[in-house]
Amino acid sequence: MESSIVFKNEPKLSPHEADNKYNKRRIALIPQVEEFISSNIRFKGKETSVIFAHEGVSSLICIIETQDEKLVLKIHLSILRSTDEGQFLSVWEQAGVSVPHVLEEGMLNGHAYVLMEYIDAPLLGEKSTREELIDKGLRSEMGTTLRRMHEPKGEGYGRLIYGKGEFSNFKGWLESEDMKNRFKYVKDNGVLGEEHGSLPLACKILLEYVGDKKSSYCHFDFGSKNIFATNPITVFDPNPELNNGYMDLARSTVNSIAHDGKFPNQLVDGYFSNESYDKKVLQAAILVNSYYKFNYWHKTNKLKAIKNVQDYLIRTKDLLNL
Repeated sequence: MESSIVFKNEPKLSPHEADNKYNKRRIALIPQVEEFISSNIRFKGKETSVIFAHEGVSSLICIIETQDEKLVLKIHLSILRSTDEGQFLSVWEQAGVSVPHVLEEGMLNGHAYVLMEYIDAPLLGEKSTREELIDKGLRSEMGTTLRRMHEPKGEGYGRLIYGKGEFSNFKGWLESEDMKNRFKYVKDNGVLGEEHGSLPLACKILLEYVGDKKSSYCHFDFGSKNIFATNPITVFDPNPELNNGYMDLARSTVNSIAHDGKFPNQLVDGYFSNESYDKKVLQAAILVNSYYKFNYWHKTNKLKAIKNVQDYLIRTKDLLNL
């Protein structure tokens, strides 16, 4: 008996010109998804349905269901490098973090994919408002979970290449052509300037702090939209890189400030278990992450998010001089 495959919808396309190449890849991958299912022993002889999830910009997410099980096939749209998401999820699972269990990973027509279990739960950010997350202590749990995710150490910095970071140290990552281009774009377009804090000073602070410290397995998109409302919370959909924990926490902080203009105190306190931390290093990491994020936000007209972070940076730039 041959597999029967029914596609119940089509991938959602981004309206932004900056995402045109990804839109084309989404469409081109549909036949590859069909081929993957029809040739995979797991689905052999089964009636299978596919629903394309409408979240995410950098990947094609397929919810595959048979009479026996429901799985998620995530295909990364980048063809330049593998994300090694499966390895990151497995490392975090071994560290005691709740994540979707990885069943299979590999390459599909030049794109990295991960086949993993489906988590039948709403998103944390959909089930509870930000105020409710704070009242229930869930933002603190998020911080504690992120700290646990940073306990496993990696070798090198940046994306994984054959199990190691593409850069041998933090300096190589921070001074890479990609980061230089991001900094240049933000400066050239007048999105950030000295009134928001000194970028050279922030880089100096980070370089001195990180030094030769080993990297951690970082999520780089950790927030309530990438966490399922389970007990304990279940983390998914990372933008995985080996980096320093402060950089990952700062990325989440920037995303939170972008939403409502407020510093996520409970998240940060949960991360550091209410112990004192280096506010100067965190502020430097927030500024560098703002340059990183604004490159895409500016191209996709996320003006309110940019304004919220700009205003925060103006209010707090003196933290760099502590």
